Amino acid sequence: MLPKKPGATAAISVTKTMPDIQIAGRQLSMPSGSNLLEGLLTAGIPVPYSCRSGHCQTCLLQNHKPLAHGDPATSNLSPEQQANGWLLACQCAVSENLELTRFDPQQSATPALISGQTQLAGDVLELRLQPRGPLRYQAGQHLTLWLDDNLGRSYSIASLPDDDGLVFHLRLYPQGAFSQRIQHMDNGQTIYLSGVAGICHYDPDWHDRPLLLLARGTAVGMLHAIARDALKQGHTAGITLIVWQRSEQSGYWHAQLQAWAEQHPEVTYLTTTDNESDQLLRQTGLVARNAIALVCGSPVFVERQRKPLFMSGLARRQILDEAFLGSQ
Repeated sequence: MLPKKPGATAAISVTKTMPDIQIAGRQLSMPSGSNLLEGLLTAGIPVPYSCRSGHCQTCLLQNHKPLAHGDPATSNLSPEQQANGWLLACQCAVSENLELTRFDPQQSATPALISGQTQLAGDVLELRLQPRGPLRYQAGQHLTLWLDDNLGRSYSIASLPDDDGLVFHLRLYPQGAFSQRIQHMDNGQTIYLSGVAGICHYDPDWHDRPLLLLARGTAVGMLHAIARDALKQGHTAGITLIVWQRSEQSGYWHAQLQAWAEQHPEVTYLTTTDNESDQLLRQTGLVARNAIALVCGSPVFVERQRKPLFMSGLARRQILDEAFLGSQ
């Protein structure tokens, strides 16, 4: 055994079991590995949140330094956000001391003026906005809409960048905090936009591959925008838009979609119900083997469509999906 050199100290790896968290003038300790959002809420520190799955970016917090590359708390954020220390509290497993600042929409988001609201159905509102600053996005991506520092919700974009402003289709919930407030806001009032994200948008590389767009509920707005974007970019293969309805009489926006599809020979517009959909997807020739499928709706709906698409010959890489969460 070699003699130990004078003054040498063996390296010891120490994991702090109770990292310190500083936020809003308070300091608290949390067990290592615990969920940051849950810990803050339990301590009575108000942090906005919605989906708890890292999708909506409502629970954004900024640390005094960036987290380690690849940390799950930053995986859904842009490289710029990551470099500036932003993290998603709902996805953060506490492992080190954190010095946090809450997201301030008035300082860090893009203001937009409400330019119109149209009731598309009893529980569906079309919201139109005019951004007051630069905003880069693609049809079908989603944004977080902030009514104040504590109330933000994520919605998919149902318009194209060169349209006259932004359009969103909002499902209205009787007990939803956002739903109740937005209905009583007037044209000209300001809300704030942040967190452009989402993989469901048109890719020009798909120009010669059939598009199969499967929508339930307000997802039809974003998929219609994606179809419009495809046509604008010269999509040469067919586009099939299938909208699920609770019943034959329950769909919204049906007349508008039918009229739009009739103007474009490349577009096939179909409606279906849960009882009929499996048979429809098995219909010969409806799902081409080289198709790209975009599936958007509730988590249950999205999960249910995967098997029939696989059985029709589509590989996982040919299917993009996005689930919408309710109770907003």
